[in-house]
Amino acid sequence: MLSFTPERHWQPGEVGGLPWIDSLKHVNDLGKISKNQHETVLQQRLHDPTSPHYTAPGLITQHEASPFYHHPHAKKRYNVSYDEPPQEEDSIQLRAQKNEQRRLKLEREVEEQARKLDEQIFESLEIGDQTQQEAEAEIFLRTSESPEDREVPEPESVPEVPENIGNQVKNLIHHFAMEAVRQEADGIIPLQKTNDQEGVLDRIIEQFEGTFGDHAKTRLVEVDEILGTRSASEEAYPNLRAFIEDELFDYHVNTMENTPIFWKLTTERLIADSKGEGFACLVDYHSLDSGLFDRLTTQYLEPRKAELRERRSAANRRRGDDSLSTSEQAEAAEQYERCASGLNQINVFEELLQDLGNTDERDFDDKDRQRTEELAPKVAEFREETRKRVDSLGELREREGEKWFKDTFSDKFWEAVDEWRDEWLDALEELERACEEYAKPIDEPVEAHLADLFDYFNWRLKGSDHYSSTGILFMTYYFEREGADLLDDDGQPFENLTESERLLASLAMGLDEPSIVDSAYLEAMTDDDESVDDLPPLAEFKALAEEIDDRCKAVDKRIPSDWSDRALSEITTAGYQPNHKHGVEINITPLADAEIVPKTVDDQVL
Repeated sequence: MLSFTPERHWQPGEVGGLPWIDSLKHVNDLGKISKNQHETVLQQRLHDPTSPHYTAPGLITQHEASPFYHHPHAKKRYNVSYDEPPQEEDSIQLRAQKNEQRRLKLEREVEEQARKLDEQIFESLEIGDQTQQEAEAEIFLRTSESPEDREVPEPESVPEVPENIGNQVKNLIHHFAMEAVRQEADGIIPLQKTNDQEGVLDRIIEQFEGTFGDHAKTRLVEVDEILGTRSASEEAYPNLRAFIEDELFDYHVNTMENTPIFWKLTTERLIADSKGEGFACLVDYHSLDSGLFDRLTTQYLEPRKAELRERRSAANRRRGDDSLSTSEQAEAAEQYERCASGLNQINVFEELLQDLGNTDERDFDDKDRQRTEELAPKVAEFREETRKRVDSLGELREREGEKWFKDTFSDKFWEAVDEWRDEWLDALEELERACEEYAKPIDEPVEAHLADLFDYFNWRLKGSDHYSSTGILFMTYYFEREGADLLDDDGQPFENLTESERLLASLAMGLDEPSIVDSAYLEAMTDDDESVDDLPPLAEFKALAEEIDDRCKAVDKRIPSDWSDRALSEITTAGYQPNHKHGVEINITPLADAEIVPKTVDDQVL
């Protein structure tokens, strides 16, 4: 293990890479214990929202549950094991106690199964007590975890009010928020309720009602009291509302290990000294698309602005009403300022959405576009010539047989060509497409990966005419060696050749249409006393490869070398058009740059 890990820190991957001792396959109990341990760990994962097997938090009573995510690792329904399953009428406090007891029981089972596995292996390999102690000491040094660290309290020791009851409640609300956002047709829920639209709190209350039925109001009151001390005299569930508005997104980011699946858009950071939050919403990441800003503007911002204007007008009347007390007038003045600030925030927000939706032209001028447009047919011709030569090789091999082919070329020649030919032809086809894409107007996006083809042609695809090369031109070493003597002074096959000899001669010939090669490249390949007409066999084929290479290098210099810059350009060139294959960071960066997401995104996610 120490030679495996120079940094001396052990991870499961390194342990999993250790050799397997063959004699252990005869220890029957190892398989049984391992499978039991796997099932126990799976039971733990059912309540972990970062696991593909996640179903729901432990406060929800379930005997048979479906995975929350559509993940290939989780394709079945799971039987959720309980010694004493929660009952429908159980309070949140009792559910939390039972859930914590179940968690500890599962942890103890995992540790007990691990102990049994160790004992089986120590016994089977006749590892004595002294060596066992040395192994445990070494593991402690390399993992910072001693056997005492793995001791799990007795489930019966859990108090009536578990210490983690607050986190359990937050996990429940977090789950309901994920469910609510996922169920929305457009993946958007406004944080603030308006006269026309329900907010996140309303959606979560609906989730409580769907889960707890007739007991929903009781559960909601219990949850609200656990979350804080605000009085419910003026509104129902004030602590739940405060958690949703102030903490839920940060809690989601932390719970999902900085990889959130829903996002918060907010206007709070858009103006200096903002008072309150003019508009905010939760958005399902998988619903991010080019129509997001239009939906926000037409369906969500207008109702919110109408609500704020109505409140501002009412507050304006009250702040100047002498019949009200001084404190009531001050409260109205504060409400007026909040509404006015909210409207200002939304105005800036709408301007930013407009800017994000506008085109952001690529830095690629007309000369660059012309260069790639002219390069495309040359790549197509080179691909076709390469294909012809590979096909002719295959025909020669079939016609003359394996032995003749190896005697004529080399033992490994066909093996190499056969291994690489699909890559050569596919890459040349992609390079041609890259040329066509970069020749488009600069307000049209280009897929980020296509730029790599220009550099790839140079360092991998073209190769050289040395037999040890792995690029296309390595074939020309053998073609010239075996076929040049079959061509006349004009570079044409001699008459009266056999069909196989004619095929072999064709491999050494130049292009069918040499005019595709710029004359400057042909001239550059000649000596001072040699004319273009006297070029050796295959010179035109090589010249075309060199010309493509030079042009690819020129294009490559005009394109950002960093993939993330190109991916970002791809999703912003024609206005914000997120592409989920590029991942969260690329798609969220424009929103973070515009400061329409919480600062948590900058600090923890990006």
